[in-house]
Amino acid sequence: MKRAFTLIELIFVMIIFGVLATIGIYSFKPKNLQNDVNYIYMKIQEVRYEGINYDKAGFAQANAIGCIVLTQNALKEMAKKDHYAIKSHMQSFVTTLCFDSFGRPHIDDNLTTSSSLVTQKRQLLTLQGRNRSAKISVLPQSGYVIIEYN
Repeated sequence: MKRAFTLIELIFVMIIFGVLATIGIYSFKPKNLQNDVNYIYMKIQEVRYEGINYDKAGFAQANAIGCIVLTQNALKEMAKKDHYAIKSHMQSFVTTLCFDSFGRPHIDDNLTTSSSLVTQKRQLLTLQGRNRSAKISVLPQSGYVIIEYN
């Protein structure tokens, strides 16, 4: 006697495949905001370590070692050089962020004078994704970067 699948069994198998495909599609959504925040965080940390390794004391000229420009155009150009594309919309609250040889953050000052030292938590950027946003801030003295998602 030949045994074959019934129509009901085939329909149940199709439903199971449909549910698994739907779960798979939603689990592989692009995470553009997360990737953009990670890229900018990595670049800020890289600049911080450059600043720690390079002492600017005694130089009279402006020097870009240990500094990062945080405007939208500058970050997109930097990302393009690294073969990355920033896809999130961003708003910048600080033009330039520099770090001195102690890792302390300074705002808009390549020579890292005491008048530019960050004395309280300072918001640097806001990135907006499809339905989430992220705030990137820097802490005084330590120069640690904080990321807050909404």
